[in-house]
Amino acid sequence: MTAGAAGQTATLPVSKASGKVSWEDLKNLPPFTRIWVKGRHSGYCYFVRATDAELICEPDVDGKVVTDKSQELVYPQAEVPGIYFAPKNFHDDSRGFLGAILGVGGGGGWDAGGPNGFGGVKIGGAFTLDLQYDRMHGQNGFSTEGSAVLPLFRVPGWEPFSTRKFVKFFVEPGVGYRAGGGPFGGYSSAKVMAVLLDDTWSQKYPSPYVEYERRFPFNAPGQGDNRVSIGIMAAFCTSCGME
Repeated sequence: MTAGAAGQTATLPVSKASGKVSWEDLKNLPPFTRIWVKGRHSGYCYFVRATDAELICEPDVDGKVVTDKSQELVYPQAEVPGIYFAPKNFHDDSRGFLGAILGVGGGGGWDAGGPNGFGGVKIGGAFTLDLQYDRMHGQNGFSTEGSAVLPLFRVPGWEPFSTRKFVKFFVEPGVGYRAGGGPFGGYSSAKVMAVLLDDTWSQKYPSPYVEYERRFPFNAPGQGDNRVSIGIMAAFCTSCGME
């Protein structure tokens, strides 16, 4: 591939491979192979050449290369812990909805009548069903609640070829019904959930989560309760999506 004139932007072929590249193999890459350089300033670039001491790249701008020598990026080998092939359509698999949830948790809360406690299970994915036993105002009860599970953001942000852990936040609007002794009946709810996950999305272990909920009884919205639960869940991602 012949580079264009200085300052031009050209779309170039992208390697179909995806994986880590050794420094020795890096020297033999075809010019303008798109790579991901991991380091103090991680990012995409297009390979130009490599020596024993440094890597030289052209910057990546929206998946295209800017062939301008004055803008070349230079990475000293000592500051580069990893280099990877980077297809243009490389996907952030942490974006979006949880593909499946099977969780168990419990906690406590408070309302005008004093403290309360509860425990139960959570089943679903983008939509969940919560089945809970609780005790409010000295009365036993059981609630069934359906909620949408809408992704917000993750901390820290996504980085290609990373397997680090992160916390992902979701908001959960829902409706439910509480039967048994004490208050409530039908209600609406608003929840915020934080789940500890990792970038591999192939966990064989449960993920811990924390959830805060405010419930609003239909017959007295101002007389609701606040609840905080802690639990574990099997949580997986499909292709997930908060754009």
